Amino acid sequence: MGDYEFIINLGDHDLFTDSNQRQVLDKNRVTQRQVEYRLPAKEFIKLLDELNRYHRSSSQQNLWKKIEEKYLNIGNLVIR
Repeated sequence: MGDYEFIINLGDHDLFTDSNQRQVLDKNRVTQRQVEYRLPAKEFIKLLDELNRYHRSSSQQNLWKKIEEKYLNIGNLVIR
């Protein structure tokens, strides 16, 4: 596991990033499941920009679904 820092809470999910490795750790507080993703540099920057721009959105669930579909998907999954 990388050197993660907390960045945001979206609903039941806490997101952490390791900017050196361009990795995102998703911790689901309800299920206690932890999943790591590694994104290409451009996608990692876009993710952080989107989180910064929309984190105060009234629809946190819609933001989470968008982030999950666009960035935190099987194609970026880190398998250990």
